[in-house]
Amino acid sequence: MRPWLRVLLGVSLALNLAVAGLAVGAAIRFGGPEKARAPQPLGAMLYRELPRQDRRALRDDNFGSRAERAERRRQDNAELDAALRAVPFDPERVAAFLDEQASRHHDLEQAMRKAWLHRVEGMSVAERAAYADRLAEAMARHEHKDKR
Repeated sequence: MRPWLRVLLGVSLALNLAVAGLAVGAAIRFGGPEKARAPQPLGAMLYRELPRQDRRALRDDNFGSRAERAERRRQDNAELDAALRAVPFDPERVAAFLDEQASRHHDLEQAMRKAWLHRVEGMSVAERAAYADRLAEAMARHEHKDKR
């Protein structure tokens, strides 16, 4: 076999594998109709359609800085790990941890709702109309995805 023919076959094989990889990756990522994603929660859309600087301010004011969030996550992980590895296992300790997580999540949700409403309340009529347009477009996109 001629050397240039080997190179051509090698390149052809590489391209075929790349196309197959893209197809498999797309199938895994998008899944098709039987793997349709759950609709995005309304609260997430309300937050996501705010201007970037408003999202950052809401997040930082309510969640703390990135370093604070990472430290809190490390502490929570360590606490849960210790509770799960404890001998003898104490289900009350794990239940208390989960209750604390649920309470913290609820408090954060309430704070985010109030902060979001305060931000929308401070918008001009034009800003609020533009925000409502972005929100309507996002809802329409998700409604369209749900019908596929």
